Formats: sequence, structure tokens, C-alpha cells
Amino acid sequence: MNVFIAHAQILRKEPPKEPGRSGLMVLKVGKNKRTTDALIQSVNQIIVRIPGHLSDRAAKLPVDSYIEIFGHVGGIVRRSQVSGEQHLSAELVANNIQPATPMIEGNIEKHLFNRFIAVGLLRGVKSPEKEGPPSTAYLQIGPDRPDLGRSFQHTGVIGMAAFGRVVDRLAEYSAGTALHVEGRVTGLLRKIPKPGAEGGFEESLEVGLVMDRVTPTAMVAERMLTPFEAPKPAAERQDATPQSSAENERQPATAADQAQS
Repeated sequence: MNVFIAHAQILRKEPPKEPGRSGLMVLKVGKNKRTTDALIQSVNQIIVRIPGHLSDRAAKLPVDSYIEIFGHVGGIVRRSQVSGEQHLSAELVANNIQPATPMIEGNIEKHLFNRFIAVGLLRGVKSPEKEGPPSTAYLQIGPDRPDLGRSFQHTGVIGMAAFGRVVDRLAEYSAGTALHVEGRVTGLLRKIPKPGAEGGFEESLEVGLVMDRVTPTAMVAERMLTPFEAPKPAAERQDATPQSSAENERQPATAADQAQS
């Protein structure tokens, strides 16, 4: 189980490039932070994937308006086409979205919020090489998926930043422990060098998850322990269809069929 909810302000929308595909929304979930020259920094902006069935509703919501949105968290892996190095990240996928109305006057920014809850299996904790950066806890929230060697693919594991007492709590649990995790979603703004000696940088907004609370839990979803089955290629599905039809034709007539005859 995993879910996120947010009261947010729409900053930018990207409609689907093709009918039936997903669009994107960039949402403001807190006060603006001071920008720095760091190659990666935390910002109060999150990027959410809007599935095709919500496209019409999202199109009616104007930029700068306030919304209530909830959905789920998914793990994604990006692979560098140059070095082949893998980078684990997360994505937010909307399940529902609706307009929200401010109920107070004044600065709404400081009242924007978001929260995520996840239940899964602890895969491990990675400590930083030097003091300052947070530790990273890896939680399995879905079935294991094979590495297909693609530049982008989904995974059943997410990484979450952990600080202070949360890190101490994590040290009490071994890999494979079922955990209930709560925290907040933040944006990670990365500056990626452009190709060329004087190419400068381009910015990429990613999803960051920060753990605030962790406790052991008694159960997890059964699908996490079930081997992942990739969808069959279209050719195999087509080959199976005539066979199924033929088998149906060979079935003996039922009493109801005979009565209709």
C-alpha cells in the first residue's frame, strides 16, 4: 500500500502528447525556498503524472489555482546512455484531482501541505560517505521487476531520505522487515551539464521522498511476494485468441443452449 495526498497550487501543466497518454503537472506544495548554485537542491515543487482518464478534468483547472490531489507513489530507474549507470527515483501518479477553495485569508503558501504513506519491505539503508547528506532507505513497495536494460523503466523499490532519529530507528530493523512509513514529498531540482565545453546547465525536477516516521507492521500486500509477470507481446496474445475461440467452439452445448434451439 502506498498513497500520497496534497493541497497544492498549479504552477505548470503539460497536456498529453497523444490521446490516451499521460500529462504532467508541476505543483507548489509550500513556500518558495532561496535558490542556490548547488547541483541538487530541495524545492517545494513536485511533478505529478496525470493519467489519460483525468486529462479532461486537469484541462479545466487553470494555472495558479488551488487543488486537492491524491494518488500513489511508484519507483522508476533511469539509466545513463553514456555510462550505463542506474539512478533510482520515484514518480507520483494522480488517482483523483479536484479544485480546492481557500478557507482563510492571507498567505496560503504556508498552509499548503502534502503527505505520503507506504507499507513495504526494507531492502537496506545506505549511509552518506560524509557528514551532512541524509541516509537513504530503500523500501520495496511492489513486486520485483527484471532489469530490461532500458533507459527508463519502472521498479518495485523506492528510495527515501532519512535524518536523525529516523536513521536510528532504521538501524533496529534488518532487511526484509515489513515497515509502515510516513513522510512528505519534496522536489529535487537537479542541474545537469549540457553536452559541450560551454554548454551550461539544464534543470530537471525529480520527486524526493523524506521519511518522518517508521514503525514495523504486521502484513504487506500479497503481490509484493508474487513474481512479476511482464505483459505478453501482442503477437502472443493474438496467437492465443483463435485457440481460445476454437476451444469454445468444441465445448458441448449446455442445457440452456439446447432449450434456445
